[in-house]
Amino acid sequence: MTSYRNKLVGGLVLLVALIGLGFAVKTSALTRRDISMDEEVAAWRDGALTALAKGATHAASSTVGMALTLLIPAALWLLHRRWDAVRTLLVMGGALAVAFVVKVAVSEHRPPRRLWVIPPDNAQSFPSGHTTVAAALALAVVLLVRGPLRVLVALAGLAVTAVVAFARVYLGVHYVPDVIGGALSAVVAALLACALMELPPVRGRLDALEAGSGGRGRHAGSRGR
Repeated sequence: MTSYRNKLVGGLVLLVALIGLGFAVKTSALTRRDISMDEEVAAWRDGALTALAKGATHAASSTVGMALTLLIPAALWLLHRRWDAVRTLLVMGGALAVAFVVKVAVSEHRPPRRLWVIPPDNAQSFPSGHTTVAAALALAVVLLVRGPLRVLVALAGLAVTAVVAFARVYLGVHYVPDVIGGALSAVVAALLACALMELPPVRGRLDALEAGSGGRGRHAGSRGR
């Protein structure tokens, strides 16, 4: 139960920090600083980098995120990895839900229109939904991988998330705190999802599902993660 409490408390603390960051960046002083940073990044623009940024932003769109949130757990379920399927659904779906709720609650304005390379998906800027999708996918995959390969997968996920985060700032549709908030949304969801799955009633039900599906008990090594 100590592991459960640590994850729960960690998730709730980061959630409070996420909301606090969202309201902090709405202050005029921080907004001026964020606009200045976006203007500096805009000075780096060239054709090849812009094409890369557009590709990264399309790959991490909300449509892609929602599709993966359903398809990956469905595939895992069919492979009789019921524990992993539920956890992946909670991590990715939870991340999208956290980002959406905070986005609506904070309702931060986008950077000035003159900085946009592409139009934003909606009017609210914090947190970045695209960064949330990338970070949530990275965390979900890391939790699925076991053994020495996990470190390499984690580094790859971190790199992909960083590329998407940079792309959103580069394209002028987000501030730096927005992409930080997107990553935090995914971490919050991952911690809370893992905490929920360690509750005895939930764990017992998942154990029964895994055993009934012919799973190899791989979930047992996942509880502490």
